[in-house]
This record gives sequence, structure tokens and C-alpha cells, in this order.
Amino acid sequence: MKAKKARTIKKTLQITVLCLFAAAFLLPKGSQSYLMTGIAAAGVLVSLAILIIPPLASGLRKLRIPTGRATDTGNGNSDLETILIRQISYQITDTLQSAFPEATWEFAEPLRLSHLLDGDAIRLSTRNTGNHNFAEVSMDEYGSLHLQMLTVSALKRKGDKAASPDMPKVDPASWYSLIGKPFLVEMIGNLQAKGHQKLFIGEQGDVYILNGKEPEVKGKLEHFPPKAYWPALLQVFADDELEAAETENAVEITWA
Repeated sequence: MKAKKARTIKKTLQITVLCLFAAAFLLPKGSQSYLMTGIAAAGVLVSLAILIIPPLASGLRKLRIPTGRATDTGNGNSDLETILIRQISYQITDTLQSAFPEATWEFAEPLRLSHLLDGDAIRLSTRNTGNHNFAEVSMDEYGSLHLQMLTVSALKRKGDKAASPDMPKVDPASWYSLIGKPFLVEMIGNLQAKGHQKLFIGEQGDVYILNGKEPEVKGKLEHFPPKAYWPALLQVFADDELEAAETENAVEITWA
């Protein structure tokens, strides 16, 4: 295809030159010298164009400059941001493991590089870091990272200090509102009508009265809070104008 195109250009050039020479013979003698000079100049320019333009055009076609924006990696960060975050992560790991050799960590929330560059503290969730379970990392105006270890624990009620880690979590106020109060209102009403002035609730939720010294079970409260929660439960009873006290193995509720 290229050879055919070159032959066509060459043939066209030859015809053009012949036409110019023919015109030169038809012109007056005074004008022939100018025409010959023009023909020579045109021949030189056309020859240079044939030699220079095709390679130049071919080179321009081969030269492709990529355009467009940085691609998104799917996590809201561009490729460049992802690389920078990875390098920052390596620095965090090196700092943590210099103090806790087996430490691992995760961002508590997906990191946006702009937050770190703005000086915001970024929360980390850490493991194998002694008594610490979180950390915060921030960057100062000089680009240095600062890491601060944290210990975060769930808030406990005042009366829940004795609760063990394996003990089910109970909210005494919610338990009383949903289960305890409906049961006790009916139970106390029935017992009061029969002359009783107190009842007891055992550790397993058994509700009983004392027949002399023998317990007489009258019912059972489901999901009664463990003993560790009784101080908080007594406060809930007091808030509802019930007189309650903790005995050795039960909660005693009295009424006038």
C-alpha cells in the first residue's frame, strides 16, 4: 500500500515537471529564466516534502500520550492514594511491632488520605498489643506520623463490677420494665390481698414466701438478673417505690 502511494506521488511529480518545462518553451525568452528558477525551487521543496513528511507522520502516529484520570481501585481511593496508604501502613506496622513484636492492626473505619493529611486522628483497632486494644495515628505538618496507644472498655453500671466476662449482659432497668414489673404487680397484689407483706426472689428467679421457715414458691421470674447485677436492680426497685434489700441468697421485697 505504501509502495503504491509512493509511485503515485512520483508519477504526479514527473507530470508536473514536464508540464512546467513545456510551459517554459512557450513563454518569451525573458521570462524563461524566472520560470526555470521556479521549477528548480519547486522541485527541491517537493523532494524535501516527500522525504520528510511521511516519516514524520508515521512517528506522530506511533507517539501516543496517555490521557485521563487516575483509576479508582474500588475502595474510594485512586491508585496513587492506595500506594501512599500502603506505605503509611508499613510505617504504622513497624512502629507497633517495635514495641509489640506480634502486633497486628486494622483501620477502625475506611481511611481517606485527605483526613490524615488534614491532621485528623485516625483510629486503629489493634491486637496482641498488651493491655491496649486501640490506637490513634496522626500526621503533623512535617509529615511525621505519631502513634498513641489506647485502652477502650465498655462502660459498666456501678453495681456491675463483680460481673465476670462470661456472664450474660443484662440491663436491670430493661428487664424490670419488660418482665419483672408486670409479674410483680400481679403477684404483690394477690399476696397483699391475702395479708402477706413480703416476698423473696431467689438467684434462679423463684418467687416465694416463707411459711414459717419453709419457702413456698409462688411463681418464677424468667431471665432474672445474676447476683452481680442485684445492686443495680435494687436501685430500679427503689425508683419504682418498692422497698427491696439483698439477703444472702435472695432479694427481699416488702410493702406496707
